[in-house]
Amino acid sequence: MKNEITMMYPEIIIYSLIISGVILLFWRKKKRFKRGIIVANTKYVKKTSYFKILNAKYHLYNILIKVACIIVIFVYAVLSARIYEVKKHDEEYNNRDIMLCMDFSGSVNNLNKELIQTMKETVNSLKDERFGITIFDNTSITLVPLTTDYNYVMYTLDLMSKYFDINQVIRGVNMSECVNVGPYGYNGLDQECVQRVINNRYTAQEKYIKSIFESGLRTFKGSSLIGDGLASCASSFKNDDRTKIIILTTDNMVAGTQIITLDNAAAYAKERNIKVYPIGTKSIKNKDKYRQGLVDLANKTDGVYYDYEDYSTDEINKKIEELNKSAIIKTAYVTKKDLPETVFPLLLFLIPILFILDWRVRI
Repeated sequence: MKNEITMMYPEIIIYSLIISGVILLFWRKKKRFKRGIIVANTKYVKKTSYFKILNAKYHLYNILIKVACIIVIFVYAVLSARIYEVKKHDEEYNNRDIMLCMDFSGSVNNLNKELIQTMKETVNSLKDERFGITIFDNTSITLVPLTTDYNYVMYTLDLMSKYFDINQVIRGVNMSECVNVGPYGYNGLDQECVQRVINNRYTAQEKYIKSIFESGLRTFKGSSLIGDGLASCASSFKNDDRTKIIILTTDNMVAGTQIITLDNAAAYAKERNIKVYPIGTKSIKNKDKYRQGLVDLANKTDGVYYDYEDYSTDEINKKIEELNKSAIIKTAYVTKKDLPETVFPLLLFLIPILFILDWRVRI
């Protein structure tokens, strides 16, 4: 869109033209001799070449002074009229929303940890797309709502990576001292003892990181409520024309009672034009029932299913890149910029010229 140059007070230009015309009218009027000494018999002097040269210079400088004065008046008029540029800024946005939806049950930890490295590369390649992160177990938590603040997204992914590192270490803790032995032998682990042993292995920073991801994540019995988690993630998108993508990591092994089944969540995602890209864990390849559920989910939502061992950073990024990346062009804002520099240098040039001409007229 072309920029426009206009004036805030154009009427001042008209006033200046009227004033300039009046000034020229009075300058053209022949003036009678009023001051000085009248000298007789100047005809001989006027015929000399020296007088003629001085007289010509006088008239030339006089004309130049008048022209310069008129230009100065015009420049002042333009400055007073406030010439400015109206600029309409057209901004282009890529219209994709990507949501990372992670099953945070223990059986999916290895997949999540490796996928985080992939997602870092994905985020680094984004431009204008919005990216968000949700996690779920028996409840769902939005860690990052859809945003273009990629620094915050990367910070959250780094924290998640540290969380999985912490969990991997804790899995190796010796729990033998917490074994309950009843009259009939082994009777499970004393959970208070387990918590005490684990807590003793955490630093203050590790406890803080765990609290970020586990507070509110497991509020009642059950885990891996995939339908609820997917539906919660799908509700993060707005109903607009942007391309919507969910990258879902899960083993599809539900342990508990879901409010929304996976089929219902798939229908909900389809209704909102959301493409779901499920990624299954290693163990799911040997469990056709769970794997097929994710394959069906991908098919219903026009997405693609990946097995854990098959997926790669390049392939996932390529699939995301292949999705509709048409741009939304919006006139984001209009700016008005004063342009005194267009005429002000002329004013700075003319004022000293006027002084010089005035000095030269007094020859």
